[in-house]
Amino acid sequence: MAILALIYSLVLGLALGALAAENLSPWKTLPQIIKSFLAFIRAVPTPVWVLLVLASMGFGMASGIVGLSFHATAFFGMVFAQLFEEVPAGAIEAVRAAGANRVQVFFGAVLPSSLSGIIAWTALRFETNYQEAAILGMVGAGGIGYTIMAAMNSYRLGRAGLAVLIVFAFALGIELLSTYIKRRLKV
Repeated sequence: MAILALIYSLVLGLALGALAAENLSPWKTLPQIIKSFLAFIRAVPTPVWVLLVLASMGFGMASGIVGLSFHATAFFGMVFAQLFEEVPAGAIEAVRAAGANRVQVFFGAVLPSSLSGIIAWTALRFETNYQEAAILGMVGAGGIGYTIMAAMNSYRLGRAGLAVLIVFAFALGIELLSTYIKRRLKV
């Protein structure tokens, strides 16, 4: 659930971030409109989005994935817009001067300049998605949260403790992996 929500929201967040970045947007008012929309989505907590999706789609992992994706997409859109706005104007102008169109500017100058930040924010959000997925499973979205809740309800505390330990170990593994990837990219 956390992985699929991350993939969907990462792709949508990159697109929305590019449109919301003031130095990349084709229209002057578009970044403010998109940032306002993303702020509204982020203002609603993830469990509320999941409950709204559960009410419309029913119980299951698909509802959890869609609900997690709402908040994560807004998160990525805002963060990536700021990352893209921090790209030096000279790098963008150099690629434009070579005759590149908007898509080529994005992939040739903006994305490579922002890659380290994208990886860092993606790792952070994946960890958040994983933790939220554990909680959301307790309200009917499935996943490890459902396992923890079922074990607690049947007084199998050893199983519940093991599931919580797995959540912790996985979050630690995500942090170590993202640190390793960032170090490899800087070399």
